[in-house]
Amino acid sequence: MTIWRLSWQSALRRRRLFLWNVIIPLLLLAPVAMSSAAAPHRVAVYGVFLVFFGTFESAVPTVSDARDGWLDEIFRTNYSAMRWLWERTLAETSIDLVQTLPAILILLFTGAGLSSFLGTLMSVAIALLFANLIGPVIAAMVRSLAEAALAGAAISLGLLHYAGFFRPPVSGWTLTLAMWNPYTPLRSGLQGSVSGVAPGAILGWELPLISIAIMGLLIFIFSSRWTRHLRWPNA
Repeated sequence: MTIWRLSWQSALRRRRLFLWNVIIPLLLLAPVAMSSAAAPHRVAVYGVFLVFFGTFESAVPTVSDARDGWLDEIFRTNYSAMRWLWERTLAETSIDLVQTLPAILILLFTGAGLSSFLGTLMSVAIALLFANLIGPVIAAMVRSLAEAALAGAAISLGLLHYAGFFRPPVSGWTLTLAMWNPYTPLRSGLQGSVSGVAPGAILGWELPLISIAIMGLLIFIFSSRWTRHLRWPNA
């Protein structure tokens, strides 16, 4: 049975938790989307929530699985670390996307409408993919759920800041960081959803996508090394 199937079966089996993971984004984000707050403020709130949602939903359960010895059992079955990471990242990204989709639709309906749906959805998917990719790496660096949450928050806020969510970069090194930042497409997509201006389409996302590809490649290449820290009984 693949990790993809196990992840989805586990998510659907815990129906109450799955439902809460749909309701909570709606309860927190819908009032923001329907408010008279300025577009940059709505974009910032959505961006922070989506990135935190993806990162925490990735890092914290990974720490829990490592602590319980479940990951050690998986790796003992000769399930390669690379295959585990690949299937887990795709599965968790798709689950997160389904759970946050209603909140994203509300932002679109109160903003630009469905005309920006595809660009917004792609930007959110890219952000959630990256968040779920670095989640296990964060989990490998810590030894408790609290540490995972703190590290995830610190890294996420840093990346969001340099992506221009809180203060648009103007020039210099901050602009360079924003151009390569993995979460820049998310900011572009969310801005398009509230303003009606189509996100710089994928034409303006080349550098962030290259950045994600490079970091993802390094994470996968060295996965057999850093995942040793997730085998807690034998770490």
